[in-house]
Amino acid sequence: MKEIKGGVTAPRGFLASGVKAGIKKSGRKDLALIFSETAAVAAAAFTTNRFQASPVKISKAHIAHKTHRAIIVNSGNANCANGKVGDRDAVSMAVAAAQALGVEKRAVLVASTGIIGHYLPIGNIHKAIPLLVKTLAQDGGSSFAESIMTTDTKKKECAVSCAIGGVAVRIGGSCKGVGMIYPEMRLERHATMLSFLTTDAAITKRMLEKALSEAIVDSFNMVSVDGDMSTNDSCFIMANGCAGNRLIKDTGNDYAVFTAALTKVTAKLAKMIAYDGEGATKLIEIEVVGAKAARDARTVARKISTSNLFKACVYGGDPNWGRVAAACGAAGVAFDPERTDIYLGGIKVMSSGQSVKEYDKKKARAHFLSGNISVKVDLKAGHARAKAWTCDLSKEYVAINSVYST
Repeated sequence: MKEIKGGVTAPRGFLASGVKAGIKKSGRKDLALIFSETAAVAAAAFTTNRFQASPVKISKAHIAHKTHRAIIVNSGNANCANGKVGDRDAVSMAVAAAQALGVEKRAVLVASTGIIGHYLPIGNIHKAIPLLVKTLAQDGGSSFAESIMTTDTKKKECAVSCAIGGVAVRIGGSCKGVGMIYPEMRLERHATMLSFLTTDAAITKRMLEKALSEAIVDSFNMVSVDGDMSTNDSCFIMANGCAGNRLIKDTGNDYAVFTAALTKVTAKLAKMIAYDGEGATKLIEIEVVGAKAARDARTVARKISTSNLFKACVYGGDPNWGRVAAACGAAGVAFDPERTDIYLGGIKVMSSGQSVKEYDKKKARAHFLSGNISVKVDLKAGHARAKAWTCDLSKEYVAINSVYST
């Protein structure tokens, strides 16, 4: 497996584009499209927030279709809490894109991101779709990544290549999200964080669903910026089979290789989200080991990642490991505090539930003043482990979110 250049158009047979439709007040690109030149199977996972945006509802219905060809996305407006008008607008986006592309309506998935409670300027979108389709290109992945951004400061895309049965298979991805990030996505069989994945692998829809479900558990569902779950969180993947590998239809070695490569892409994108969190100055990686079960490890890691006290001390460069210990104890997971160890950047600061009196406080502080912070907790209760990613909580985060809707 190796990293390659590109995002959603790195795999064969995918085109993408992004244009200005006049949705954002800034005048920046705000409408994007991914198109598979051949029929593709697709899978998706969506937010578990009970307030679900209209595009989530429509894509949930469309994902049951046998094959798919495109995903249309707008930024600058979440199309959420708009009632039946919002639902009609989400359908209208899919229909207009389908007509322009010459494909079935249900073969088009739809996503939106931005402010909640504002009606979508659907007329602007309809006017921009012809140009969106006309500018589809094999090198359009970067334009797509730019067009889905909201308060993101940088584009987020990556791709990998792996060998499956001696055939080179590519997986590419692009995502957006820097605020209202705490995904808890579930697969819809028949999180704002938006993620779009493409692959030229030949794989059945059932196995693609399984692979996506496994990949997001330890990647997108382990990232947090502020602990707030979005109404629009969505993760899509399309597989068009253009690589020509033997069809992946069971959980053999080919499936394992594919899923490992997919997880590499989703984990890298997840870290990009955390590093670009609203107002973030530091990336924090939290590793929990020695848990009784994987679910316990994930729960503890996520609890630490949402501790505002801990995130604030990281921003200030204060290695206050007591806040890590407190978060562990509040996670609702059974473990023995008197056996637990905590490390900051490889420095053991707590041993068997007690402070390590002679640990190098200057070195620990220097680590917390760096741009990449690592925390490790050993529960000594088993062999399961998990990682979570978050960012520091800065004054800039408060400033951004105090005027978001004005």
